[in-house]
Amino acid sequence: MTILGIGTVVVDHVVELPRFPAADTKVAVANDWTQVGGPVPVALSTAAFYGSTTSFLGRWGNDEHGRFIAGTLRERGVDTSECDANDAWFTGFAHVWVDSVTGSRTIAYSRGQFPVPDADDIDESRLRGISILHLDGWASAAAIKVATIVKASGGKVVLDAGSVKPGLEQLLPLVDVLIASRLFRCSRFGREDVAAAKMLSLGPRQIIMTDRDQGATWLSAEGRHHEPATDIHPVDTNGAGDIFSGCILHALERDWSPDSALHFACEVAGYACTQRGNHTLPPHDAQ
Repeated sequence: MTILGIGTVVVDHVVELPRFPAADTKVAVANDWTQVGGPVPVALSTAAFYGSTTSFLGRWGNDEHGRFIAGTLRERGVDTSECDANDAWFTGFAHVWVDSVTGSRTIAYSRGQFPVPDADDIDESRLRGISILHLDGWASAAAIKVATIVKASGGKVVLDAGSVKPGLEQLLPLVDVLIASRLFRCSRFGREDVAAAKMLSLGPRQIIMTDRDQGATWLSAEGRHHEPATDIHPVDTNGAGDIFSGCILHALERDWSPDSALHFACEVAGYACTQRGNHTLPPHDAQ
């Protein structure tokens, strides 16, 4: 069985700084690196690292950034056969500033220039064997069509809700597991401390609320599970939430309990924050 992801993909140029410069000033770069970014592709590559079979549906240009994305995802074990590239398109990119003291990051990004996939671009015959669909809200019409097909065949739909996006109200009833960040809760409800009943009223039967250094909480009608964040000194927090989601995908694919899934995801995401880049992950014994 395969985990299919549909989402935004960009090339991150990450710059580590001793401090964020004030306007009209300069600061020397401490470190820099380039990596594939985007909630869904990073989650898929994380799940693949731990042994899940993953496939990605995304778009980019036939340019240097696009070739970097395609090569990196394949190296990390993500099937890119459902992706499209075109000479007339331009690949998305992000400039990421990381504070070397706190590990916090500030991002400026472009999603790229290309037609966003719609429902007519989805070939139903290529969706057989999908056990989990992972979304970030991008290409909502295509995502809704695929979610409907996956659910009809008995699969699960997971949404990493980083913020409120167009089409969300139509997508939420199809979602089984909603990963709700602080930013999403604030943009949807105007506050981050939202009652469990209100979160569950969104529609998904299971909701995972992520709270950075406060850990994560899994909500369902059956109860509440909380996992504290690991005690670390962060070096680079960029992509930690995407890595967390990838661990949740892997745990769902293997039918782990909420407690085991949260512990695994918080442990791996915490470790990743102590490393530079979004691809250095710790080994983990299969459960």
